Amino acid sequence: MNKMVIIGIVAAAVLIGGGAAAYFFFAGGEGEAEVAEEIEEPAGVLELETFLTNLNDPSGSRHARLQVKLGIAPETVIPELEADTMLVARLRDQVLTLVNSKTPAELATPDGKEAFRKQIYSRLKPLIVNGDLKEVFFSDFVVK
Repeated sequence: MNKMVIIGIVAAAVLIGGGAAAYFFFAGGEGEAEVAEEIEEPAGVLELETFLTNLNDPSGSRHARLQVKLGIAPETVIPELEADTMLVARLRDQVLTLVNSKTPAELATPDGKEAFRKQIYSRLKPLIVNGDLKEVFFSDFVVK
């Protein structure tokens, strides 16, 4: 009789284990986290007008010209952001204030430009509440 009980318990454990394995296999199991990941919407580009401004240079003769484009998701909010003239003014003000604080030497190297890009990103991200700032692009960057 004890042998029959043990066989019954083992059979039940195998059935339960097999059922659990089948559930995880067919219902997702470990892949469930992948399904729960947020599907990212495509980003669009918000282009700011070209900046032409003096740099932080004692001689006052050095200037920068740059074109900044912002990668924003979802793409559908771009027209709304472009229409918000106060927001665009704030975005431009932050970039302009930041570039005016830079010396030509700070912007001359690739590392300096990358640090500048990160600073722009950190200043602009909190300002964009209807959308998500994903990236900052330079399509034109000249220091003279």
